[in-house]
Amino acid sequence: MQLPDVTTDRLELSRWDPLRHGPGLTALNARPDAVRYLNDGIPYSPPESAAQSARLAAHWERHGFGLWGATLRATGEVIGFVGIAHPLWFPAKAHEVEVGWRLHPAFWGHGYATEGGRAALGAASRHLDLTRIIAVIDPRNTPSIAVATRLGLTLEESLAHPQRPDAVDIYAIALTPTHFLEAAR
Repeated sequence: MQLPDVTTDRLELSRWDPLRHGPGLTALNARPDAVRYLNDGIPYSPPESAAQSARLAAHWERHGFGLWGATLRATGEVIGFVGIAHPLWFPAKAHEVEVGWRLHPAFWGHGYATEGGRAALGAASRHLDLTRIIAVIDPRNTPSIAVATRLGLTLEESLAHPQRPDAVDIYAIALTPTHFLEAAR
């Protein structure tokens, strides 16, 4: 089944399109503060961002869902991504579905990640046959932990990071039809 595009009060969440969303991802990934807990804190180069953008589009092609490009409705500006996807970078959890977000730091602190995450959970509960969603979060990333908590996810376990000597925390939520009702508010 295909996950549709979603519009919230302030966001347009649309299927990832490298031409439309890729430049915003490149600008986002160039910011050290935006990747503090990713890639050893090293900003991604433009070719690395382009490859990441292609992977986001390929996930949609293969699975019918993925990370949406997040655009401000008021301005049309791409601010990052939010949605659900298999965490393919984490082999032990690649079979699961993760809710995730990455927004340009200029848009932090406005509730966009929570708004988009709530929409992702709602769309998943309505359109996909899922009973559970996880979030993989660096335990030092307190803003993302706060978003996950606001979305109703709870800490389930800590696991070794598959690519570096750190740990990551796995948050989880049982997906119910009420998520759609909450997202529709």
